[in-house]
Amino acid sequence: MWLWLHAYQLTAQCSGGVNVPVELERIPAQEKLPPRPRFKRWLLLGIVMLLAGVATTFLFWKGERSGAAFWGLATGLPVVLWGLLVVGRYLGYALLCGRCDQKNATTAARYRADVARGQRFAWLIGEVLINGLGSASPMTHEAVLAKKPLMMPCEPVNGGNPVRHRALSVAGEMADREAHYFQEVIAHVQNLVSLLPSTLTCYLAVDTGEQFSTLPSLLQKSVIHPLVRIRDLTGLEILDYWLDCHYDRAAALLVVSAQLYEHPPEDSGEAISMLLLTNCRLKDFPDMPVRIHRPQICRDGNLDRAFERVMMWSGLEKNALKQAWTSGGQMASGDIFSKAREAHAPGLKADKITHIDTVVGFAGVAAPWQALQLAARQCLSDSEAQLIVTELSEDNRQLCIVTPE
Repeated sequence: MWLWLHAYQLTAQCSGGVNVPVELERIPAQEKLPPRPRFKRWLLLGIVMLLAGVATTFLFWKGERSGAAFWGLATGLPVVLWGLLVVGRYLGYALLCGRCDQKNATTAARYRADVARGQRFAWLIGEVLINGLGSASPMTHEAVLAKKPLMMPCEPVNGGNPVRHRALSVAGEMADREAHYFQEVIAHVQNLVSLLPSTLTCYLAVDTGEQFSTLPSLLQKSVIHPLVRIRDLTGLEILDYWLDCHYDRAAALLVVSAQLYEHPPEDSGEAISMLLLTNCRLKDFPDMPVRIHRPQICRDGNLDRAFERVMMWSGLEKNALKQAWTSGGQMASGDIFSKAREAHAPGLKADKITHIDTVVGFAGVAAPWQALQLAARQCLSDSEAQLIVTELSEDNRQLCIVTPE
């Protein structure tokens, strides 16, 4: 049993880069103890055995019905046999209880290990947000808090009715726009990475969908600090994976996410997000008051359980969560989200939920990271925990909590 637990703990360390997500529902439930033997039934069995022994001895005994041999056979033998059965039954019960306790102890240890792994978090070192308001990204935070829509009518390239959209400042063909923002992204990334010690491993995750396909190689060539790329993940799954598989050693995570629209949908917005995280404190960077906790990815529609998990990962009390930031879909105003919020964060009131899309539009793949940045800024401002909820699709809802130190 202990060898099995040790093997599980080794697997949980993600040796070889294998992603082992924290899913508490995979852990078996605690086993119930076996029912205790009912002494009244055993006492009744003893009486029946005694009477049967006496009757059988009287019926088949040859000779005088007296003496130690007669009464030993008539009463002693049934009592001894009954006693052996009782001892065997209680011994079996004790062994079953011991086995059950051992299995439950192993299950509890596995549960505690997964909860501890789930409560890992990252320090936010720096971030840059470029969207429709230009490089003066603090304006975005103020505008979203004020809930003043900044989207403007936009004529589709192929003609048709205008749509509400917030584009980045540079217009033109998509290839020209990407080339322009390549240089800006590289400059910001170099400034962010310069905050890291030269010996600290830095992982790079580029979350841009099908756009900016050459950006990862450009960053790896242009940035002096070596960047180890994380591939084939999107959204807050990147952070979830990194916390699982690259937490045993000091490391940093650089996330670059961008969303540009060639054919913008209604109520959309463009954004470029850059975040630098670490899993440890930096010696020359003592002020890191914002912690980004493990996200919870909801793919089965069970938002109630996802809300419960993300609160568990943050270690917050129910009434500690006061503000939330949402993006994508209509989940923030839906009954499912409201019920989950009332059950697990009753301190979070509806007027403290800020829907980013009504101000700057839905930023596609960059939406989770933009929401994370705005929540982190608010966390720095008021030193209160912040929740972000992003719906990239009906089967991909991502929750995360940011807390002050």
